[in-house]
Amino acid sequence: MLVFKLSRVLNLLIPFSMISNNNLDFSGIAAAHALKNAAFQVVLLESRDRIGGRVHTNYSFGFPVDMGAAWLHGVCNENPLASWIGRLGLPIYRTFGDNSVLYDHDLESYALFDGDGHQVPQDLVEKANKLRYETNEDMSIAQAIKLVMERHSI
Repeated sequence: MLVFKLSRVLNLLIPFSMISNNNLDFSGIAAAHALKNAAFQVVLLESRDRIGGRVHTNYSFGFPVDMGAAWLHGVCNENPLASWIGRLGLPIYRTFGDNSVLYDHDLESYALFDGDGHQVPQDLVEKANKLRYETNEDMSIAQAIKLVMERHSI
């Protein structure tokens, strides 16, 4: 595991074994855990009044709103967060097909709207969707629609 190799390097670079970590999000806690398992003495510090980094529940509106880290990409054995979430008993909802409100890979199940709130015509969405197969360049849906509009003088 990379962290254990890193700990060997840190043993050479740091003449003492105490490390402080002021990043109490998932990655900071995981790094501290790995360093502790590698025989480092770890002190966790947090500058806020809570832990979790971007992950927290905001009650300022008078009702709970979950903030940050609301989407986990790649729920599989290779994703270490998936096993943590399973052990914590947290629910995981798949976001594809008809139950996705974020992004459907066929781009045709949901209406798209521009920044002014106007619906993007479906034929324009379909042409933008075809760009995925024409280029290897990574681009947003908005960039693809703009490119289609430029190509077709729309």
